[in-house]
Amino acid sequence: MNDKIVLLFILFSTCSATVVCQEDSTHLLSGVTVQADRITQFSSGVKLLLLDSVAMFQYKNRSMADLLSDESPICIKSYGQGSLATSSFRGGSASQTAILWNGLNINSITNGQLDFSLIPVSFSNNVTIQFGGVGALWGNGAIGGAIHLNNTPKFNSGLSVEYGISGGSFHSIGQNITLQYGSKRVSSTFTYQNKYAANDFDYEFYNQGVIQSKNQERAEFRSIGFVNNNSIQITKNQLLNISFWSQKTERNLPPTLLEQRNKAEQNDLSNRFSADWKYNYKNSITHLRAGYFNEQLHYIDSLSNTNDTSSSNTFIAEIETKLFLKKNHTLNLGINNTYSSAKTSGYDWNPNQNRTSLFASYQFENNSKKLNISTSIRQEFIPNLSIPFTYSAGIEYQIWSFLSTKANMSRLYRLPTFNDLYWNPGGNPNLLPENGYSEEVGIALNYGTKKNSLRFKEEITLFNRTIDNWIVWLPGSLIWTPQNILSVWSRGLETHSVLNLKVKKTNIQLALLTSYVISTNEKSKSENDNSVGKQLIFVPIYSGNARLKIEYKSFSITYRHHYTGYRYISTDHSEYLAPYQLGSVNVNYQQKFKNYFLNLYTQIDNIWDELYQIMPNRPMPNRNFNIGITFNFNYKNKQNL
Repeated sequence: MNDKIVLLFILFSTCSATVVCQEDSTHLLSGVTVQADRITQFSSGVKLLLLDSVAMFQYKNRSMADLLSDESPICIKSYGQGSLATSSFRGGSASQTAILWNGLNINSITNGQLDFSLIPVSFSNNVTIQFGGVGALWGNGAIGGAIHLNNTPKFNSGLSVEYGISGGSFHSIGQNITLQYGSKRVSSTFTYQNKYAANDFDYEFYNQGVIQSKNQERAEFRSIGFVNNNSIQITKNQLLNISFWSQKTERNLPPTLLEQRNKAEQNDLSNRFSADWKYNYKNSITHLRAGYFNEQLHYIDSLSNTNDTSSSNTFIAEIETKLFLKKNHTLNLGINNTYSSAKTSGYDWNPNQNRTSLFASYQFENNSKKLNISTSIRQEFIPNLSIPFTYSAGIEYQIWSFLSTKANMSRLYRLPTFNDLYWNPGGNPNLLPENGYSEEVGIALNYGTKKNSLRFKEEITLFNRTIDNWIVWLPGSLIWTPQNILSVWSRGLETHSVLNLKVKKTNIQLALLTSYVISTNEKSKSENDNSVGKQLIFVPIYSGNARLKIEYKSFSITYRHHYTGYRYISTDHSEYLAPYQLGSVNVNYQQKFKNYFLNLYTQIDNIWDELYQIMPNRPMPNRNFNIGITFNFNYKNKQNL
């Protein structure tokens, strides 16, 4: 395929698509040394988790909520099949997680969250999770951690066409189509997905101590969208990335167990664009980024005669320059400007906000590469609002070739959302930013035999975090209103263990993720407050994921087991949700030919038919299945490679 044709395709996509997005990771340029980006280079001492590409392939027809729930220690709060799903890091709230798509924050300006049930796994090919306070690197909201959804270009990959279709329980069906082209100078990928599910599952629940059965009503889910990522190496020192993400979702909102009926429905439309220009000159790399995100939500409820539409727009411009001062010293300087506006019937006016951030990072690595030290600072400016000066410092040291240790401390903050400030009735324009400190220490073991027939990895992390001015909505004399009232102390232990064993043609992997979190309110919000010293609601103290995978020739079978402990649903701990355990099995068959690739799979979820709730009075399905097939054709034109 001729590069000119691909360039014309990119220009056509730019004109016809509704949105664009970009990629933040560093690329390999001719004559340019590959350097790490902010995610890794200036995050010394921070726990990082790169989700396995094989696991991501198994979840290609599913949502990011499913992937994060099964493959990370993040607590995913799901309101039911196809319904809202948000994240919680280390006992934090959903709005205390920064979600970055190719380096730009895509959290909602209205509620500070992102619904992971709406994000297809196939729309990103690289997912990295940063734990702990990384606000000095990424700004507002990165209190619990940051989730990076990236689209890494594939140069010199030739032409490939991939088609996948899946279907299963609850009348669900989904399709994926990916067109990808990569030459020496151009990489372009177009991914399209549509998905439908009636979600009419039967479920069981307790009613006055008796188990009863019922069919889920009005839970239909329909989504369609595409992502287009383009990378062009303009010269050997310049790289341009342009990306688009457009998606529309329609869904009914099912009744809770306490409702007789529900006529509510919600339609979401998102259009995202970003561009990135990267320039390498002598001992520096400059990034210039720009992004535009438009989010629209239409909520209809015929029972309450509600018909509301809300929309928000965010414009982001950012420039940063990385300077290689000496062999072992790196300095990064940058400025970010974010302008956001929103329009909804819930506000008396159409508010807007302009934020400017100055940030800098420094890294030192000794000659033996055993010692790595980094520090970062950030100051954000908003008219008439005082924002804490944010910083972080971390260190990593490799004791032996198989053993390393690390530590990190940081200052944190999160701004009030537009809903917190302006919602009518109840919004409080006098709210202050949440702020606090976090610390973590860890040790990592990585041992393997010479031929890698046996490899064992173990990482143990201890963390501590205190947050003041925690925003919580409280009942007043007539209405609920948010206040800077709570002081929350979170501490705990996380482990990540992976054992890989190779016996002739059989590969065996055993992985275990565990999380122990104590997250308590340390400040009384009223007289006779029974919440002081008690675990926050909806935060499990114990949770964990285990995975056993066996591969033999073209076959593989994966068993996953998930445990979530008690979650209190009242601040005085008088009410709670029972612990639950979920098992799932994935059977996979792959066949590779010269230019073809075929993948068949069967997935069975909740294999033990567990009766459980993630959120109170929100039913979850019993045992269910999904089957699918993926076909990939790849052709490499030697003239273009």
